[in-house]
Amino acid sequence: MTELEREIFGQILGEKKMEIILFLAQNADENGFISVKISDICERTDASKPTAIETIKLLESRKIFERVKNGIYRFKNLKELEKK
Repeated sequence: MTELEREIFGQILGEKKMEIILFLAQNADENGFISVKISDICERTDASKPTAIETIKLLESRKIFERVKNGIYRFKNLKELEKK
């Protein structure tokens, strides 16, 4: 991501939300799964718990992320997203 792209997305989403999304994307496996606790997200991104939860809910509302069970999440429709 270029500095300009980072600046634009940071202004739209908020810097912390963008960092959380990048963290999740970078740590997901090839099938889109990530095993992480909210507390780990907060610690690794220096974000508050409400911000982490809000970011996950944002991704879920856009139908691109889902909670499989506690501590297990998945990016949905990754192949479809790559085509766009």
